[in-house]
Order: sequence, then C-alpha cells, then structure tokens
Amino acid sequence: MDYSSLTSQIRVMHQQERSASYRYVDYMSVAANIVRPSDREALCNWGYHTVAVCKVSRSTAVKAISYFDRFLATCAPTAMRALTDLGDVQLAFVACLVIALKVHSGFNVEADFVSNEVCRNEYDANEIIAMEMEVLQALGWKLNGPLGHDFIDYYLEAVPLIQEIHREFLTRFSKGLAELALTKYSLALHRPSEVAFASIFCALQHAEFDVAESLLAIRMISGLDQNDPKLRKLLHSMSCLLVSEPERNAARRPSESSPVSIWNSAAPR
Repeated sequence: MDYSSLTSQIRVMHQQERSASYRYVDYMSVAANIVRPSDREALCNWGYHTVAVCKVSRSTAVKAISYFDRFLATCAPTAMRALTDLGDVQLAFVACLVIALKVHSGFNVEADFVSNEVCRNEYDANEIIAMEMEVLQALGWKLNGPLGHDFIDYYLEAVPLIQEIHREFLTRFSKGLAELALTKYSLALHRPSEVAFASIFCALQHAEFDVAESLLAIRMISGLDQNDPKLRKLLHSMSCLLVSEPERNAARRPSESSPVSIWNSAAPR
C-alpha cells in the first residue's frame, strides 16, 4: 500500500474509533454494576485460552473482547441486566466469543457443543443463541471496527527501510503487549490507536537497533505524540505492565476450561 493510501486508511480508522458505535465507555461506573475489573480480566484470559485450544488467531479473542465491552456499554436491557448478574455477564462473553469465532475464524460453532463442552451445561443452547442475537442487535450488527492490532499493522507498515526481522519483532512484541493491556479494564478504555501507539513505543524501547527514524515515522502517521500528558500516563502504565508481568500472561489458563469456573459461584440467574 502506498503512503497516501496508508494515511487515508488510518484517517478513516481514527474517525471510526471515535464514532458512537465503536467508542469505548466506562460501563463499570454504572451504579448498579457488580462486575469488577478482575472478573472481566478472568473472562479475557479465558477467551485467549479458548482460541488457543481452537488453534485460531488470538486476534479472534481480541475481537470478542471488543464486542463484549461495546455490548455492556450499550443501553440494551440485556446488557444493563448483565452488569447486575455475573451469570449473565459470563453468558454475554461466551456469546461474543462465539460470534467472533463464526465471523472472523470461519468456525461452524454449534450452540449445543458450546453448551455441553464449553459451558458444561451452565447455559443451554437456546440461551446462548438468544444472547448472540441480543449482542448483535445491541451492536447494530457492526462487527468490524478497528482494533489495536489493526493500527499496529498499519503504523508499522509506514516505517521506511525497516528490515523484515525487525518488523516481525516489533509486530509480535507490540501485539502481545496490546493483548495484555486489553485484559486491564483501565487500559481498555483508551482508544485502540492509542494502545497501539503505546505498544509500539514500548517495543521500540526494547529493540536492539536504531529506532529514531521508526519512531518519527509512527508519530507522523498516527498523529500521536509520546509527550502528550494522556499518552505519557498510558505509556507509564504499559511500561509498569511489562515489569509486573514480563512473561505476558494473557494466555494463562484458568483452573478449569469453562468460564463458569472463573468465579467460585455464579450469581443466581
């Protein structure tokens, strides 16, 4: 893709992530909410584990997490109810993962299989199908918004004269950090473009090659500046994340393979 087309595409993605359909909202600030950041993190980790078992790209789990956050941020009655019931919020996450597997990985996901093998009969097939439809309707069937992974690919494509081995390192490091950041609720509230920029910036700091030209190119293509106060705070948080979880444990396996095991007991349904 030539530079003009690249900048045009990124501009469209920036506009899209700022739109009402894809903008992230702090749904945990709702008074009735009982879902904690740690609950959400457990679900995200379970999602990463599940796609690994299915042998599909981790970006499928990233999509599912995006659907989940966007769904809970809507005013849909089912979404608002889920914020008051851990059983329902788990069901919503399962539905979002099923949708992502169907849409982005081409899986023919049968509701009976999900009910019996994935959820261990905590939810029946009809409940799963019904929640899928609730999510799709609440999202207005808009399933292709830009994610951090997308921005990382486009930002790095703009870097001139970079060796392929260096590009692979930056891509792998940046996407891994972005995946980990997505499990942290406070970081997930940032725009995907900002998380992508911060992830690449952290990757460049760990690179063993000259990064000055690369950083300048990414600043120009993204329109972002690491000296901006908001981004400086984000960069600090993500740097701390690297220190506290250097092995990037976003794929760590819960004690059981079903999300039902994430909490000691699900809320009454």
